[in-house]
Amino acid sequence: MFNSFVEFVREIYGTKSFIPLHEPCFLGNEKKYLLDTIDSTFVSSVGIYVDEFENKIANFTGAKHAIAIVNGTSAIHIALLLAGVREGDEVITQSLTFVATCNAISYCQAESVFVDVERCTLGLCPKSLEDFLKEHAEIRDDGFCWNKVTNKPIRACLPMHTFGHAARIEAINEVCERYNIALVEDAAESLGSFYKKKHTGTTGKTAALSFNGNKIITTGGGGMILTNDTQLAKR
Repeated sequence: MFNSFVEFVREIYGTKSFIPLHEPCFLGNEKKYLLDTIDSTFVSSVGIYVDEFENKIANFTGAKHAIAIVNGTSAIHIALLLAGVREGDEVITQSLTFVATCNAISYCQAESVFVDVERCTLGLCPKSLEDFLKEHAEIRDDGFCWNKVTNKPIRACLPMHTFGHAARIEAINEVCERYNIALVEDAAESLGSFYKKKHTGTTGKTAALSFNGNKIITTGGGGMILTNDTQLAKR
């Protein structure tokens, strides 16, 4: 299985050579900012650099609100809770993803339902999503989408922008809206990625970014929740 996946990725990228996944680059004022932070004594969850970071991410992505979180997994977890995911719910996600995506669903005491990805984006396939819902789901009198097989509510859909490649999020969102399913984006790997001139993580109800050591930019750890909903941001 592992070898098949590696060959699949190499085929997509058109190379048989080694593909480096991540390597942090420290070429600017990182040491200065660290020393400034230590001198300020605000070395945890608050301080001028946290506020500045949130504002810059919000401005760059176009999201109304960006809230710094301890790590990317926690950001996904909280983003799901804010979207209404509760114990016993189902969350549709994609079959190709990092374990943190599914861990966050489990932390909500919900269950993952896997839908296939598409070759052109490596993200969740909108057609596969629609086909699954047509066959297995229905809107009931409470207005929510239910899985006819498991008799559980399908509360959210959690696509992931794989390796920073934007999924076809507009088409995914259209399907989710028809079935009254909250769209939560795992944009952990896609800071700086746009789909139709819109930054990843700004289409759904909530989204999560990661700043782990292997991400586009790193704070060593850390994550961020994006949302355009002011009431959710206040929560």
